[in-house]
Amino acid sequence: MDDLRFEESEFSVGWCALCERDVLTYLDDDASDDAAARRCVHCEQRVGRLRSATGEDLPQHGYALVETGGCGRPDCGGGQCGRRGAAH
Repeated sequence: MDDLRFEESEFSVGWCALCERDVLTYLDDDASDDAAARRCVHCEQRVGRLRSATGEDLPQHGYALVETGGCGRPDCGGGQCGRRGAAH
């Protein structure tokens, strides 16, 4: 089975009235009145107008995947080389 790429991963986005924009959501497991209640990842407000978005759709909603990387050395601290003062 092929690994699922970030661009193909699905996320739930919806309109948050408090943030006044489309936001990523999370499932509210404690919502006793609605088993499928979704909340804003920023302010925890209940979110409406839900739809699915792929990883490649997220930038249009203001989100990005940021991957930290190092210089390629196995002992690299993920960008710490410049902070240590060591030249590689």
